[in-house]
Amino acid sequence: MKFKTAALILLSAFFIIGCGEDEKSGIKTKEYSYFYESEGQLKGLTKNETVYLPVYSHVYTSEEKYEPMGITLSVRNTDANMDLVLKEISYYNTGGELIETYVSKPHILKAMASIDFIVDLRDMRGGSGANFIVKWAGGDKLSTPVIQAVMVNNSGNRAFSFITNGHNVD
Repeated sequence: MKFKTAALILLSAFFIIGCGEDEKSGIKTKEYSYFYESEGQLKGLTKNETVYLPVYSHVYTSEEKYEPMGITLSVRNTDANMDLVLKEISYYNTGGELIETYVSKPHILKAMASIDFIVDLRDMRGGSGANFIVKWAGGDKLSTPVIQAVMVNNSGNRAFSFITNGHNVD
């Protein structure tokens, strides 16, 4: 009985330790086998791009009314053979002020893998002119990733949903 209790406590401790939290932003990060922090694998990356992605934490339905929107930022590595490096992902509000940094250190996104970052429906800090900046890198022959956001609100008997696409600003 003591062995089972000790094993349960030990497993619980490993589970709690395994759910990390980003030191800068307080955002809880998940561990994925297809998205992980780079360990010096940045040499030879000749392609470096910055993508601007417009998003909306709310949309106006009239001059004085608006609907909050949940945001899902999706980064999709479209290359079947090469890994993508996400160097930075930052979220800015309508006034251009940094709200959150979702990725502050280079991370590898495996070939054909996708990763999502969520802004909760109740998080109105971004405003109607919010945006993400996504900085990525890869080898010379890496195909361009697809970077999109989906905004959704399905409160009551109404539903709103739309996507926006990222634009290279380099």
